[in-house]
Amino acid sequence: MKLMYELVIKLIDIYILISSLFKKKLKRIYEGRKDTFKYIDKNIDIQKKNILIHVSSVGEFEQSKPIIDGFRSLNKFEIIVSFFSSSIENKVKEDKSVHHSFYLPSDSKKNMELLLEKINPVTLLLIKYEYWRNLILSANKKSIPIISVSSIFRKSQFYVPLYSSFFINTLKKFNLFLVQNNDSVNLLKKNNITSVKKVGDTRFDRVLKIYNDSKKYPLVEQFKKNKKTVIIGSSWKSDIDKLKNEILRDLTDTKYIIVPHEINDYNIKYIENIFINDTIKYSELPQKIIKKRILIIDKFGLLSSLYKYCDVAFIGGGFRGALHNTLEAAVWDLPIIYGKNNNNKKFNEISHLENQRIGFPITSGNEFKLLINRIVKYGDIGSGGNKFILENSGATNKIIRETMNLIK
Repeated sequence: MKLMYELVIKLIDIYILISSLFKKKLKRIYEGRKDTFKYIDKNIDIQKKNILIHVSSVGEFEQSKPIIDGFRSLNKFEIIVSFFSSSIENKVKEDKSVHHSFYLPSDSKKNMELLLEKINPVTLLLIKYEYWRNLILSANKKSIPIISVSSIFRKSQFYVPLYSSFFINTLKKFNLFLVQNNDSVNLLKKNNITSVKKVGDTRFDRVLKIYNDSKKYPLVEQFKKNKKTVIIGSSWKSDIDKLKNEILRDLTDTKYIIVPHEINDYNIKYIENIFINDTIKYSELPQKIIKKRILIIDKFGLLSSLYKYCDVAFIGGGFRGALHNTLEAAVWDLPIIYGKNNNNKKFNEISHLENQRIGFPITSGNEFKLLINRIVKYGDIGSGGNKFILENSGATNKIIRETMNLIK
């Protein structure tokens, strides 16, 4: 199985190399990986108390943010973030709480040993689903405390022929697992991994901070004009295609705010072409003479603060099995609608939101219309999200305390 893993890593490297010739995102990964060791040599001081945090993409980075801010406030450590996806590159570099950041090199034994030798971190934090075997083995060999943070485990991970024993052997190299739920605790202990504690999910802490620090957007408030407003956040083409007919047929004075998952000219133009003569972009506000019904957000970083202006939220990505953050809307006590998909259940909060009639999965535009009509007319469903988030906050302090206990 070890040889199979090394082969998979090689195949990933080859795929990134070939795809970099015609895919911009993968070109950024390829070029970024090439520069990693040069960047480390130039910028990172091995004598400092470096904490290395690895995240895969944007979601995991958001999950790590409360931890990063917590350690930064201690004024003892250099915060170093490695990442895999190009979608996170600019976000991490612009974050003032992060001292240094770079693409994680290919997970070969040689690369990982060199990486840790050049950084010499006092601890390695792997966020949620990150289990790069050679990184883990190299850190274990150097007696660097390895902590899995906000992780979740499922039965299916432990019952795959050949893979499961290989996976478990890798997990046993960790010093500590700080997991989100009791099911994960029980699964790990059942497989003789006993250094595990339930601490919860840092996303609740992150969402509360964003909620408390939310910004005001007077132009959006002017657009709303006290009308019932539906926000479609982090929308993909699959979401718009499913909902468009019902929005076009909506003859009420309900307003819509659409925030594309990827804000670019193509996605904005696609939305404009569907709702011809009925849209205005945020950059075009305030409205002049012609009044539009649909506001397209063409500026980054607004979404989490826009929920306050809305009466119901549709969260994108669900139809394609990649549901985005529902908690950012739930904290504002909004009813939340999203595309139905079995993958949604990988988020622990979804079951609670649905059981408490805060979250509503749909399979069609007609279901969307019926829910919107009920919420706009009666407003009798969908509250309780803020209380739920408050009750589940506090994971960050537990994680920092447990990490400090392991740092020499």
